Amino acid sequence: MQKPITTLETISATDLLAQPVDPLGFTIDEILPHGLFILAGSSKIGKSWLALDMSNCVAGGDTFWDYPVEQGDVLYLALEDNNKRLQSRLSKVSSICNSDAKNDVHFVTRVKKLGYGLSEQITEFLDAHPRTRLVVVDTLQYIRNSGNYSGSYSGDYHDMDALRAIIAGRDLTMLLITHSHKSEDADPVNRVHGSAGLTGAVDGIFVLEKKKRNSDKAKLTIASRDADDHQFDLRFDRIICRWMLIGEVADDGDDEDQLYELLSLLLDDAQNWCGTATQLRIALAMIDPGFSISPITLSKLLKARQDYLRKCHGIECQFTRNKSARLIKLSRDIIVVDYEIIETEQLSRVG
Repeated sequence: MQKPITTLETISATDLLAQPVDPLGFTIDEILPHGLFILAGSSKIGKSWLALDMSNCVAGGDTFWDYPVEQGDVLYLALEDNNKRLQSRLSKVSSICNSDAKNDVHFVTRVKKLGYGLSEQITEFLDAHPRTRLVVVDTLQYIRNSGNYSGSYSGDYHDMDALRAIIAGRDLTMLLITHSHKSEDADPVNRVHGSAGLTGAVDGIFVLEKKKRNSDKAKLTIASRDADDHQFDLRFDRIICRWMLIGEVADDGDDEDQLYELLSLLLDDAQNWCGTATQLRIALAMIDPGFSISPITLSKLLKARQDYLRKCHGIECQFTRNKSARLIKLSRDIIVVDYEIIETEQLSRVG
């Protein structure tokens, strides 16, 4: 007997926009949100040193570079190491370890494979340590089952779904360390080893790369689904074995004109709009599906351009919050355009 067809459960755009949205949580403010992330780079480039630095900062409650962390326990699956090597690494970075911290980095050198007990092992740890904020898997290949579908799009996507299920409903980040390959592709994300099922199924990707193997300088590219993208210039300090922040490559601001146009269109029908940055991004994307500014970047840009919006586009932008979320209020009455300010703003972005 044929089974009845299950009715699709739908939600309208209107109802979706009306739903309260929880703000995005971060393990490391601005650069590492909660969710499933990849850290990729060529062999022996220093990925593990970067992950260890993140782990120590999270456990100790210290800032990572200039970014505050959400303090908590860390589970570090150091599957390419042993206790002797881990002790040697920790002794080199001991100066940044906070021995008085209530939280710690918990190392594991042997685990089950994914689909053969790993999920249960990690879940048991997380249940016993509810303040865990970071899980590092170093490296991803060690926990994967090398079956017929390994490396395929479906296999990669299946494994990422299984890992995402482990952390579902928990306020933490799982960081998967893997390799990148040599490629002529200009986008570092496309050089991550694996199919599009791997990179497409995670919430964000960190790519660490050097121009020269023996150089102490590197570039870290961060591509995130819900947070800002970043690109940092780094230098490795061989004395304390840490990647030090040199600076961030600035955005070019090419999307600003599109934003101002879409805000004007949004307020054409209604003179007032109120919602979260995420809801605003959805509303603008409904007007133009090509709109790609993340909610965090959108919020920062509106704060920085409040005077410009008011004087040049007649749009009043205010920030407030209720019990559950930060809100953006937009209103427009009479547009009074100051062309001198517009010209100055455009010249400053070009310059």
